[in-house]
Amino acid sequence: MLDSECIGVIVCKLDKHKDRELRGYIAMLAVSKFHRKRGIGSKLVKKAVKVMQALDADEVVLETEYTNTGAMALYENLGFVRDKRLSRYYLNGVDAFRLKLWLK
Repeated sequence: MLDSECIGVIVCKLDKHKDRELRGYIAMLAVSKFHRKRGIGSKLVKKAVKVMQALDADEVVLETEYTNTGAMALYENLGFVRDKRLSRYYLNGVDAFRLKLWLK
């Protein structure tokens, strides 16, 4: 928040994966167009990952459009790696990359 304006948001969850591991999932990250390139997205992701680590998560995953070079750079700078390419993942037919950050 900046004053009373929401300038960034992250939506994530933590669930059991394969009945044993705890997997964090980042469903959405958005930063206001006018407030980008100021580290807000990175801070939101770092905060979410820190909470997931504190809750004993094994890994964190997310998907992003393979053409979204800004998002790819942000996540890879934070240690996420490309795990797999998902063909026609989005409703518009665009491919995605699943990115993963191992915490253990």
